[in-house]
Amino acid sequence: MLELRQLNYFLAVAEDLNVTAAARRLRMAQPALSQAVHKMERQLGTPLFDRAGGRLRLTAAGRLLFPEARALIERAREITELTSRAGGPQRTVLRIGAIASAVSGLLPDVLPGFLDDHPWVLPRVYEMAQRDQVEAVRAGDIDVGVCRMERAGDGEVGLSRLGDEPLRCAVPAGHPLAAAEAVPLAALADENLVGFPRAMAPVAYDTIVHACVRAGFSPRFSQEARNDQAILGVVACGVALALVPDMTTRISVEGVVYVPIADPDAVTSLSAIVRAGDPAEAGLRFREALIAARPPAPGPVPPGGGTAVTRG
Repeated sequence: MLELRQLNYFLAVAEDLNVTAAARRLRMAQPALSQAVHKMERQLGTPLFDRAGGRLRLTAAGRLLFPEARALIERAREITELTSRAGGPQRTVLRIGAIASAVSGLLPDVLPGFLDDHPWVLPRVYEMAQRDQVEAVRAGDIDVGVCRMERAGDGEVGLSRLGDEPLRCAVPAGHPLAAAEAVPLAALADENLVGFPRAMAPVAYDTIVHACVRAGFSPRFSQEARNDQAILGVVACGVALALVPDMTTRISVEGVVYVPIADPDAVTSLSAIVRAGDPAEAGLRFREALIAARPPAPGPVPPGGGTAVTRG
C-alpha cells in the first residue's frame, strides 16, 4: 500500500517535471527522491514517468494518479487540521469550487464575512471549470460551486441563480476604444477577440456569442486562452480585445483598460450549485450567504462614468 509520503514525492515531481527542482522544494537529496519514485513505480507495477530523451513526462498511469494523489493529500491535510483542533469547538470543512472570475471577484466579498459568522468552518477554495464543478458536486468532492449555469441539468444538482453580471470590454491601453466612456457591442464587429475555448466554458462562451449576434455580428475569436490572467495578457500585448465579466476587472494587468459595454443585454449569469437531496450543511449556509450578496441587476451605463482603468 502506498504511503502519503510517497504520494507527496510523486506530486512534487509531477508538478515540476524535474527531479532536481522537486527535491529542492522538498528539501531532500535528488538521488533519494529518484529512488523513492522508482520504488513507488515498482510497487505499482507500472512506470509513472516517461524518461525518454532526458525529459520527464507523465505516463497514462501518472496522469491517472495525479488528481487522485492530490485529492488524497488535501484530504489528509483536512483530517490533520480537524483532529488537531478536536479539543475546541467542532470544526467543519467547507469545500468551495469556483470559476476563476468568482475566485478573484465574488469570494473575497463574501467569504471573509461568512467565516466571521461561522468561525468553526475551515474553508477550502478550488478554482474549477464549470463542468468539473458539476461532477465534483455530484461526487460529493465539493460542497458548493460558483459557476455560470443557468439551469440544473439533472436531479443531482440543485441550482440557485445569483443574478446577472455585466460584461466589460478589456482593451489594450493604446487602442482607440480605451478612451471611450462606454462601448456598444457593435463597435467590436471588426475587432479580434480572445476568450476561453468553448469546450472549457460553454455557457460563458455562448453568452458572449449570443450577445454579439443580438448586436448584429458574429464575434471573431482570433485566439484562445485558458484562464483570465492569460486572456488579459493577450489583451495587454495589443493583439486582441476581450469581453469579460465585471468581476474579472479586479485583476490588474499593466496596459489593459476596462470599458463598460453600453448594451443592457451584455450580461452573464452567475449561479451557486450544491448537491441535491443531501447537501452539506456548511455548503447550504454558504449558498445562503452568496444569495444574500447577489450582484445588483445591471442598469444603464451612467454618462461620463463607470470605466475601470488599469494602466500599470
